[in-house]
Amino acid sequence: MTSLAQQLQRLALPQSDRSLLSRDEVASLLFDPKEAATVDRDTAFAIGCTGLEELLGIDPSFEQFEAPLFSQLAKTLERSVQTKAVNKQLDENISLFLIHLSPYFLLKPAQKCLEWLIHRFHIHLYNQDSLIACVLPYHETRIFVRVIQLLKINNPKHKWFWLSPVKQHGVPLARGTLITHCYKDLGFMDFICSLVTKSVKIFTEYPGSSAQLRVLLTFYASTIVSAIVTAEDKLDNIVAKLFPYIQKGLKSSLPDYRAATYMIICQISVKVTMEDTFVNSLASQIIKTLTKIPSLIKDGLGCLIAIFSLSSSALHASPSGCLHH
Repeated sequence: MTSLAQQLQRLALPQSDRSLLSRDEVASLLFDPKEAATVDRDTAFAIGCTGLEELLGIDPSFEQFEAPLFSQLAKTLERSVQTKAVNKQLDENISLFLIHLSPYFLLKPAQKCLEWLIHRFHIHLYNQDSLIACVLPYHETRIFVRVIQLLKINNPKHKWFWLSPVKQHGVPLARGTLITHCYKDLGFMDFICSLVTKSVKIFTEYPGSSAQLRVLLTFYASTIVSAIVTAEDKLDNIVAKLFPYIQKGLKSSLPDYRAATYMIICQISVKVTMEDTFVNSLASQIIKTLTKIPSLIKDGLGCLIAIFSLSSSALHASPSGCLHH
């Protein structure tokens, strides 16, 4: 490829996507593409604002998104002609909004809000990671399929190309496919883990909002545990990738996050023979925080018993290296 061709490829940003200029078919979550082409900006804006109003009745924290994403100013904002700084701020607002929206994704008001963000800010082109993070816990639903079908992921080198069968065949993402990809692509495992830490940090700022994290934390625990169970190799790499997130989970004051972390540690203990330095490091962290959540003391003690009993052979392991399996 010539240097000019490379430069042109780099300039092939979403705002220069021809489909944005075509009014024959328009990306939409709620309407088919031809019907969506007849929906004008005022109508799409009204749909989004109605959705936000309904969500505010459930969760007042959505008020912070009214000005940046659902105001008259947002209605006229053309991101293709904005500065990098303005677009960066917009992306941050969208990312934060999608984290807040995720627990409500299956509700109609949430889907109305997404319709506006797709129509106005083309989040299916610009904010793919944030959009997928929002909907991933619902990968076995039809509405998840609708979202994936909006994405341009046909290039085999694309990060989300592995989801193209969902787009092409219109079928939900099978749990087995998700789990296999999780242990084969540690970048994707990291994507799930970092989404959890980010979401926990955001939601713990709001008193009484831990219930909103339940779906995500259930998804996290079941996916990571199943990935460890299924993986036949690369276990050292998987544990190394997970360890920083395990440490964060053990320090968390959120019971569901701590419980999910205990489950992951127990499964690692079953699957991997850990060396004594690694076992002692984990054990000391569990002991330090054991009494901070009284309802989980029994779970924590069970986790300690698991790592010591299942890793007892590690006490005689070679001091070089971290794990044996």
